[in-house]
Amino acid sequence: MGVQGLWNLISPAGRRVKIETLEGKVLAIDVSIWLLKMIHGYLMLGSEEHRNIHLTGIFRRIVKLLYYGIKPVFVVYGKF
Repeated sequence: MGVQGLWNLISPAGRRVKIETLEGKVLAIDVSIWLLKMIHGYLMLGSEEHRNIHLTGIFRRIVKLLYYGIKPVFVVYGKF
C-alpha cells in the first residue's frame, strides 16, 4: 500500500517537528494507514473485549490533533 519509493524520494526534505508547531495548520492524513495500524494492534491483543479498539485509537488521534489546533483532512485512496 502507498506510493512505492516515496520516502526515498522525499527523505532529504523531511524533518521531525513538534506537534505544537503545527497549530492552525491543515494536515493531510492517510487514514488507511491509521486504520491498518489500529487493526494490527487489535489483532496483536487477540482479545474480543477490544472489538472496536481501532475506532477508539483513531478517535484519540483526531482529538489530539484538534487539541493542538490542527485541522485534519483525511485522504483515502484505492479500493475498499
